Amino acid sequence: MSKKAIAKGYYAVFEYSSDAVEVEFPDLPGCLTFGQTMEEAYEAAIDAASGWLQVADKDFIPEKPSTFDELRKLYPGKDIMRVTIDKGIMKQYEEKKRFNASFPASVLEKVDAYSQKMGWNRSQFLIRASEKLIAENSI
Repeated sequence: MSKKAIAKGYYAVFEYSSDAVEVEFPDLPGCLTFGQTMEEAYEAAIDAASGWLQVADKDFIPEKPSTFDELRKLYPGKDIMRVTIDKGIMKQYEEKKRFNASFPASVLEKVDAYSQKMGWNRSQFLIRASEKLIAENSI
């Protein structure tokens, strides 16, 4: 499987029905969403496309996304807008892996106290602490 670059955004086709705004990404097969209003549909589109790109088989990610003009011809009369990919949302959809770790009880008590103060669980604490340590040490 080749590693493909993900574009900063993809065009979505917005279609209005009597009770919703439906969204389809022609370049992202099966990536569909909706919202009650255009604003909700656009926000849902950001989440859907970002999540789709995180979990999709890389073979389905297009080398070159469709252009606005290409889609305008394929979807005449439909609203077409570019939807920006949110790297933060992509990260939320990243596969999680479980592991076991042993800590001295005194350290674990500090982890739990700090995590509770911040509104985190242990996993969230360990992720943040690990990312910070790695970033600070340029690994």
